[in-house]
Amino acid sequence: MASSKLSRREFLRRAAQVGSGAVLGRTLLDAPGEAQEPATKVVIVTCDEVMSDERSVNMDALRRMMERGITELAGKRDVKAAWQTFIRPSDQVALVDSGTWLLNVPQVVVEAARGIHLASPQGMKLTYCALDERHPQWLQAVREGLRRATLPPEIMDGTVYTIPARFHTQPFTLIVMTPTLKSHTIAGVSGVVKHYATMSKVHVQNYHPNAMETAGAALANEFRHVRHLIIVDALRFGYTTKGPQFYQKSLIFGTDPVATDVVALEVFLRNCRTYGDIPPDRHRILADTRYKAGISDRRRIEVKEVKV
Repeated sequence: MASSKLSRREFLRRAAQVGSGAVLGRTLLDAPGEAQEPATKVVIVTCDEVMSDERSVNMDALRRMMERGITELAGKRDVKAAWQTFIRPSDQVALVDSGTWLLNVPQVVVEAARGIHLASPQGMKLTYCALDERHPQWLQAVREGLRRATLPPEIMDGTVYTIPARFHTQPFTLIVMTPTLKSHTIAGVSGVVKHYATMSKVHVQNYHPNAMETAGAALANEFRHVRHLIIVDALRFGYTTKGPQFYQKSLIFGTDPVATDVVALEVFLRNCRTYGDIPPDRHRILADTRYKAGISDRRRIEVKEVKV
């Protein structure tokens, strides 16, 4: 069986291929070798009607996307039963927003909270990033969305996702995350794995060197004891801090943070630029091959794409 480890030279070779468009139409992580049974599943749901700009979110379309994604991931038709596949009655759930480099579309966070509430866990906190306080209009939009969904705004808690973060002080058993993807001056493209590094009990700067090659350590060491449900807010992708680079109009669902990040990067690269020549796959693959925090081998990830 072919090894899943890649040398630095191979990382850079593949990064150069991305820059030249040589891998267009296939995954960055395609590699020769024998077929393998999928070990995890990722679902991509796309809807052309969900939005055209930041002010025009179609809530009916977004709800259809959320419900289709969670039912496809669970393999169940009933929406409540699908959420309960991943959320247990005894769970203490942290719903984690995307942070400030590319803020979530507020309604994505609200719809995720609504789904969690439908599953009736023992407890839930919307642990928004403390730096979101710099964006009061965004916070207000989330609070108003929660009220419309008949959810108490009191579930919002800005004291956990600080920098450094305090997740290790809380009894969470499940992390539900709604990260965004954007080209990034340190990671090439930031996403799920990098986001866990910002949630670390040590300052995220500790993970910055060498294109964040150690970001997977935070996921492996600090969050190994919890379960994960990842809902990537891929309605639009960003270019550094300058706002949307492309309106993708997708949500991406998975339970393996590394696998979901690998697939999300694949979707990002269809239409968007990385930052410079930083290989954005590198820290994602190392999260698997070095830190054993998830699956990066594309042959072991079942991907289902649906349109609603």
